[in-house]
Amino acid sequence: MRSRIRGSSTALGYVMTLSITAVLISGLLISTGGVVEDQRDSVARDELDVAGQRLAATLMSADRLAASGGEDVRVQIQLFDSVVGSQYFVEVDSSASELVLRSDAGVTVRVRYVTSLDVVIDGPVAGEMVVELSDDGSTLEVRPA
Repeated sequence: MRSRIRGSSTALGYVMTLSITAVLISGLLISTGGVVEDQRDSVARDELDVAGQRLAATLMSADRLAASGGEDVRVQIQLFDSVVGSQYFVEVDSSASELVLRSDAGVTVRVRYVTSLDVVIDGPVAGEMVVELSDDGSTLEVRPA
């Protein structure tokens, strides 16, 4: 009788050890997934900020060219096709003079710019873009090249 109890105790200990190990590994994987998601959001925020800063600098350069008397202002810029593997969108908040960049992952970045002309975005903003002075000289238009 005694040897049978010892055999159960060993099997029970083995099952308990496997169960505890499985719970610990699951907890580790879940917590690591959260860290990876935080890193992904951070990288998306950084990439959106870089794209926004580059576009803002290009807008301000085109504005300075137009202010210096240029009639045919056209400045090209290469932006990211995507950020962290997802699309992103750019809008103009003209009341605050800000570019609002949003990714599909839900990350939003706002970048200020200073221009004397209004800014209009015509179409999706990604890849090869061009900033042009409108025919009437009142707005800067951002569109695909």
